[in-house]
Amino acid sequence: MTTCRLNCLMKRISKYCNQKRNNIHVRSNETHVVDVVVGGGGIAGTSIAYHLAKRGKVVALLERNRVGQYGATSVSAGLVTAPLHWQDPAKQYMAKHSLDLYANLRQASNFRYSRCGRLYLTNTPEGKISLRRMFSRATIYGEEAQLYNSQEEMRRWFPKSVSTNGIWLALFSPNDVALDPIGLCQALGRRGRDHGVQIFERCSVEEVLVDKEQKVVGVLTNQGQFETGCYVDATGIWCGTSRVNKLPAGHAIIAAHPATYTYLSTKRLPDKDIKSSTPIFTHVDEKNYLFMDESRTLCAGFTQDDFRSLSRQRILGQWTVPSPDWDKFYPTLNNLLNRCNILGETECGELVCSAESYTVDKNPVIGETAQVQGYYVATGFNGQGLAFAGGVGNLVAGLVCGETLPVDITRLEVTRFIDLHASSQYLIERVPEVAAKLFTNSYEYHQYQTARNLRTSPIYHQLKKAGAVFGEVMGYERPLWYTEEDAEDTSLSFYSGQFSLIGRPEWFELVAREYDACRERVGVIDLSSFAKFNIEGPNVVEFLQYLCSGNVNVPVGSIVYTGMQNEQGGFVSDCAICRLEEDQFFAIVPPVQQLRFHLWLKKWMKKLGHKIHIGDVTGHYTVLDVVGPSSRALMEKLTGESMSRCDFPSFSIREIAIGMATGIRALSLTHTGELEWEMYIPNEVVQNVYERLMERGKEYGVMHAGYYALRQLRIEKFFVCWGQDISTDVTPLECGRTYRVDFHKDFIGKDALLEQKRSGIRKRFVQLLVGNHDLDHDPWPQGGELIYRYGEPVGRTTSAAYGYTLNCQVCIGYIETKEKMTIEYIKNGSYQLDIAGKFFPVQVNLFTPSLPMISSEQPDHYRPTQDGGCSL
Repeated sequence: MTTCRLNCLMKRISKYCNQKRNNIHVRSNETHVVDVVVGGGGIAGTSIAYHLAKRGKVVALLERNRVGQYGATSVSAGLVTAPLHWQDPAKQYMAKHSLDLYANLRQASNFRYSRCGRLYLTNTPEGKISLRRMFSRATIYGEEAQLYNSQEEMRRWFPKSVSTNGIWLALFSPNDVALDPIGLCQALGRRGRDHGVQIFERCSVEEVLVDKEQKVVGVLTNQGQFETGCYVDATGIWCGTSRVNKLPAGHAIIAAHPATYTYLSTKRLPDKDIKSSTPIFTHVDEKNYLFMDESRTLCAGFTQDDFRSLSRQRILGQWTVPSPDWDKFYPTLNNLLNRCNILGETECGELVCSAESYTVDKNPVIGETAQVQGYYVATGFNGQGLAFAGGVGNLVAGLVCGETLPVDITRLEVTRFIDLHASSQYLIERVPEVAAKLFTNSYEYHQYQTARNLRTSPIYHQLKKAGAVFGEVMGYERPLWYTEEDAEDTSLSFYSGQFSLIGRPEWFELVAREYDACRERVGVIDLSSFAKFNIEGPNVVEFLQYLCSGNVNVPVGSIVYTGMQNEQGGFVSDCAICRLEEDQFFAIVPPVQQLRFHLWLKKWMKKLGHKIHIGDVTGHYTVLDVVGPSSRALMEKLTGESMSRCDFPSFSIREIAIGMATGIRALSLTHTGELEWEMYIPNEVVQNVYERLMERGKEYGVMHAGYYALRQLRIEKFFVCWGQDISTDVTPLECGRTYRVDFHKDFIGKDALLEQKRSGIRKRFVQLLVGNHDLDHDPWPQGGELIYRYGEPVGRTTSAAYGYTLNCQVCIGYIETKEKMTIEYIKNGSYQLDIAGKFFPVQVNLFTPSLPMISSEQPDHYRPTQDGGCSL
């Protein structure tokens, strides 16, 4: 053998030994046995693998190319957003954990990292409110954020080449970071390897193997087979594309979709003021950013035209994205040139086109899929992969290991979506609009305008003709409020906005009329979007008794409003359970629970060994809610039957007929605190019932009402809503619903609630009445505002509405203490609410004030007064 050939062979042997020593595998056809296989060697995949290995799991990380050098991570701009940008606590947690992890990695690795901060800019009233709300949130994390409203103050952060002209307000966020994403990813890979992660590069997943019980049993790759009971799909835009032959679609169905974005990368600008500490400039109104340091300049825009959805066929196989389009980038570039004219003096640079995964609501999707047990996903980061990946790794690892998570992830769970939301066309239409809101603070009530009319009730067109302005939940169109005329242009019937950030919203007086109808006469609300289930079987009572914290072993025809708790006592669901027969129940749950509720029942049915039939009948019924003091008289007129308290008491259900229509399930149940009947009407007869209802209702002053009227009513009466006010990290004791819990029987979470009763609670839901608030000029609460007690933050709001009877803004939220919570602590405090940086005195209530009511027996004998309000 020649010396040259011997040297080459020795180098190959040395390289192989180094790879084996470093747990990096190149090619092998052997079978590997591991606890978890993580697909995807980008920042999310390496983070998940590292956090799993820290927990003692045997982990294999598979990357089809090289770690950090493929997919979105490899072409990321490397800008990491700090927590104060987000209102949702789960996103704040992920961003905080990510920053802490990256700073720790930087201490042990030599990759580019600069804590340069970010300067948010605005020149609109809405933008000013958003920045002030972000500034308020900085308090939670002890961030030394700063607001600047004068040109002189702003100049300290602006290089001479960047103009401050036209900027009304600037917010400096000190913790934003610019880093090398490839270096970060490789450092995280090394950290994982040090904890035992086995890294397989150039290893493509060919199939996820599933047994007859729909459980993961292995992963087949081009480098052999992995025996495992858990696969985590963190493959970015390819998430859900791996073959799973046991599934009808041949792969997992995930409600996330890739879209391209473009940014310009060029050399350093000729300005001596530019340093590594120069902040990222993000203009929230113009939707662009500009980043400059000593070696490079980056800029990008986020208008809807800047994004293009990719077809599923386009992403199969290798990383391929369309060529960048300079014409589409020009509006962004023009705005940036106006802000920084020397940008035009540098080299043209490279226009980079990349793709990331987006979801329909701008929240990531993480967790175990509904289709296969042991198949987890982490994708849909909506352009914020670097900001979330560190925290996502910890959360997903916690889910895989069955831990109680440090934060509620209700809004992030993959099971918040149903299969309809994974429709390619639905996603293709929606994701560019979502992507364009990267740095837009979309609040709880924001509505998207694309991909609408996916699900509608049979009377959609009649409601539209009556003036309905629609919003959507779970893809379902539901009236938010009603105008006085039909909107001929269909697009005008879609509400593409959110609650007014400042001053009265456009719907204020219209919703007031609907509210008055529900309190003084009778209103009709379409509640068809609620999820509905038939639950039956020989063991159904025993089954539901264990799942529900309330006693559901009630007489036939009765309704129980109950929670379903998790093992820690938190609300998995908040539902109405109706007993139809001895062994048959009808359950009504919030729209966002349609899949989650079904999965929870199936999980425990399997664990307990019961044979229960669970039928999702959400699409079988149209639901009309008849609300108000005249509702009893109107229902009697429609049915010809007595609806008196004796004959049809509260919390009861029975089947009724209206005219020729039969099979209608009528429930005496309230969502508003008013006299109320919900009618679950078979779709084939709803047209007949609706027309008769509106015709017979004329003599009672019947009026259509939407969800905004319902919300004002429920919040004024201190009714909470699952997913907004209560969720998996809130117990009945903390939200004042202990009276609905039956401690004389066994149920999931009972031990945790008993322990909480013994040790005491540390947070309590309260109602807040806001004083000294000018409806026309002050910012309006949106939910997420900080509550202060004697000048110290003690909690935050979850929902907000205007109380038309109380004549003030009304919020629901929670107050927290480090010690045991007492009634005296709540009652004896002096409180303020921070709404976009402006402080308002608030009256804190443990129970809603007594509101005047009209008698349902003689509805014309009294009218409630509309004066008074909050006295603080």
